[in-house]
Amino acid sequence: MLEIKKGTEIQGRYVIGDYLGSGGYGIVWRATDKQLHRDVAIKRLSSDARAQEPLTDEARRTVKLGGHQNIVQVFDVIKLGEEALLVMEFVEGESLEAMCRRHIRSGTWIEEQEALEIWKQVLQALVFAHKQQLYHRDVKPSNVLVSKLGLVKVVDFGLAKTPDELKREMPVTPGFAWSGTPTFMSPEQANGEALDQQTDIFSAGILGYILFTGRHPFNHPSAVVSVFELIKDNGFDCSEPVSCYGRPIAKNVSGVLLKMLRKNKADRHPTILDAFTELTKEPAQPCSKCSANNLLTSRFCSQCGASLTKDEIPKPLVAKAVPQTPAADELNAQGFQLTQQGLWDDAIETYREAIVSDPRHGYAYTNLGFALNRTGQFTEAIDVLTKAGQLTGDGFHLAKIFGLRGFSRLNLKDYEKAVTDFTESLSFNSRDPRVYVHRAQARAELGDYANAFQDVEMALKLDSDNHNAIRLRRKLQEGGAT
Repeated sequence: MLEIKKGTEIQGRYVIGDYLGSGGYGIVWRATDKQLHRDVAIKRLSSDARAQEPLTDEARRTVKLGGHQNIVQVFDVIKLGEEALLVMEFVEGESLEAMCRRHIRSGTWIEEQEALEIWKQVLQALVFAHKQQLYHRDVKPSNVLVSKLGLVKVVDFGLAKTPDELKREMPVTPGFAWSGTPTFMSPEQANGEALDQQTDIFSAGILGYILFTGRHPFNHPSAVVSVFELIKDNGFDCSEPVSCYGRPIAKNVSGVLLKMLRKNKADRHPTILDAFTELTKEPAQPCSKCSANNLLTSRFCSQCGASLTKDEIPKPLVAKAVPQTPAADELNAQGFQLTQQGLWDDAIETYREAIVSDPRHGYAYTNLGFALNRTGQFTEAIDVLTKAGQLTGDGFHLAKIFGLRGFSRLNLKDYEKAVTDFTESLSFNSRDPRVYVHRAQARAELGDYANAFQDVEMALKLDSDNHNAIRLRRKLQEGGAT
């Protein structure tokens, strides 16, 4: 068996550095990839493991997830005789478990806006994984990494299964739990019942509850009964979440948490996307020109480009003469209403019908790209949005298209092209704080901290309450970007 310690060189390429920790099936070290001049993480099966299949299965599953920015990427699997090592993306930061421990020791807790941003990114990772038909089954703080810039990464898909694999998996003895972490299991997982995506929904609800309140939802103060037993007990429900600062949790957050944590899985959100949609739903304002609903923070209508404020007049470029058919217009409007209701799959199908009816309906392509982004289908969204950009010359429509395509590329970690798209978006509408924040995130990931900081400052100039900009500015300042 290969002895791995600091300074060990593997295949003449990877030089082992510091020990990072252990969990699940493996032990993890930091290492240097001499060929690509970057740090990586190398995972090895624990010494008591009987087979290598779990590690290679994890590699196969994680590769399937295609490089989403909120999921740790697998680069390579090294075979050394009967042993296998996993080469993964290295995240400069700490696990969510370590963050919680740090706050516990100092008598503080995570601020509500930071908790919300972390939780949203975890849910986005799960939305993407579930769209690829992969359920994690071990969502917990130690499997969530938070980079120094605040980017969240879900790790350890060693227990993940597809729906087909779950059907073929040998049932456990009634009353005995599936593999996983007892205090983060769903009731059905703890009781050895059939599993599906609902187990991730429940576990992500536990994680979210801890983030916002500083305590486990099923940890009774008496400690007479264990958390694991209270999770399995259908007669015991968690209490209304209250922050450890004594403030009530935001109503939409509280509602989502409590629904995710229902013991009967039929009472939870049907999908993790439904939970994420409900969590991120924002108040809307109608457009006086086309009646479409828009976010309160929007200055221009996402459908027709009309000004939503009296003091701003849109200055579109001269649009290409592209006639729209009534049938396509009606289908596009129906799709837009479906997105407002969070019925994403129905909306996507309706937008596709609009495009079949009129292959040159630019807004249908744009709205389809938005819906694909929301459901984690980023590669297809890029193709659709590229087509949308070819069908319009309207400046504010192009601003939206480039902004959405940049967001697709940001999620796929194509940071250079994301910066290019965000820059194009801002050339058509220089007053969108969200695009400045997204460009700052991409620039920060590329190490361009000075320009990232300038983007954050511009976002805050346009929207002084933009929590993502405030948080990113603090992270950049802590990292010495200023």
